[in-house]
Amino acid sequence: MIAVDPSRLDTPANPVDSFGRKNRLMQTTKARLALALIVLGLGMGGSALAQKVGESPSAIESPSAIELPNAIDLPGLLRIVREVSPRLALERQNIASAQADRIIAGAYPNPNLSFGTAHQGARQTSFDGPRQNEFRIDQPVLLPGQRGARIEKVDREIQAARARVAAGSSSLAGEAALGYIGLLAAQEKTTLQTNAVRELTRLRDIVAGRADVGMASRYDLTRLEVELASARTKLEESKAELLDRSGALASLLGLRGWQPKATQTYAPLKMDFMALVNLTTLIERANASPAVQLATAEERVAQSGVALADRERWPVPVLNLGRSWSTTPFGAANAMGLSVEVPILDDRRGPVVKAQVEAKRASLQRELSLAEVAATLQRQALVIAARQAALERFEADAAARLASLKEMAENAYRLGKGTIFELLDSARSREELLGKRIELVATLLEAQILFLSASGELAAAP
Repeated sequence: MIAVDPSRLDTPANPVDSFGRKNRLMQTTKARLALALIVLGLGMGGSALAQKVGESPSAIESPSAIELPNAIDLPGLLRIVREVSPRLALERQNIASAQADRIIAGAYPNPNLSFGTAHQGARQTSFDGPRQNEFRIDQPVLLPGQRGARIEKVDREIQAARARVAAGSSSLAGEAALGYIGLLAAQEKTTLQTNAVRELTRLRDIVAGRADVGMASRYDLTRLEVELASARTKLEESKAELLDRSGALASLLGLRGWQPKATQTYAPLKMDFMALVNLTTLIERANASPAVQLATAEERVAQSGVALADRERWPVPVLNLGRSWSTTPFGAANAMGLSVEVPILDDRRGPVVKAQVEAKRASLQRELSLAEVAATLQRQALVIAARQAALERFEADAAARLASLKEMAENAYRLGKGTIFELLDSARSREELLGKRIELVATLLEAQILFLSASGELAAAP
């Protein structure tokens, strides 16, 4: 243990040294106070800057507080997806996070301040006087290009975050549009079952009137009532499916308490088939698709990662500035130096190789995404053409004869040339054919939605 004489520490050798010591103490106190104010100001500035990066939770309006129309068409649904859905709002926070990383990347390294004091006993072997103080500041000095490489990589990450939001918007718009088509088809089925119940009720009244005058048997009336009960059951099932479709669409978008009703005309979208199957147009649409744009942005991020790894491979030098002084008697000395890591055992080649591998993987991913999107567009174009032809053939061969089939069956039964079975068979056939048309239109609409979603045109629709 080192013995320290308190009288030597507290009592100056002469009045002049006491005055100089008090002056130096006052200067040190002022310097520390100024440093504290600077740190406090930097902290307050950082808090204000962080406040600008992300929105306050209270400033974001809750989706449940927004008035949403229950009756919507497809463009209105897509607007809700873009502007109201909390799923996309969550995705957009990734952009704010990347912008915060931009602040981090653009910051310069902070200096490191250190202060120390050394005491020695009666035998003053290291320096003259009982105590020596040392103040030192170490400032890392970035090499040219390091900060710029960091900023460039983060800027590309911001672009990739925006591309990721666009891809998520396109995917969500496609899912929502498919749910909307399902809701529209469920409404058509409910309308079909409602008309079927109304038609069977009308036929039952006809048969009941004929039974009252002895022109129809009670069996005919009973058979129609059984058929009517079955149709009412189907109607209730279709209503339950309609509620499920409506709730599923609201759940997909994350909108609580919303019960949408589709008002879109139940018909295929107008699309130019020749433009769909044109190879040049397909490649252009594939390149402009959100999935390919995202893969391209991620490839650029990986390429900037290689450049950053090359820059970060060089060690950052540290500039050292210091001052030491002793008391009783007073003596001072200034020091300046430079320290740097010597990359002998670790040459930091690993991060560079890893970044190069990531860049190669991103390039292959972009090529794969382009091939997948192009193949999807080509497949859906052929599917659209086939289903369009099937719908047109159905409209020409079957749908045009539904009215005459109904009239002939009723006239034959009224004139006694047909039985109740033929009358019911006619009603069932009309219901099945109308149900088949609903299915054909739904499958065609689904193929069109998948094509537009893959090309990104659905999310970009006004």
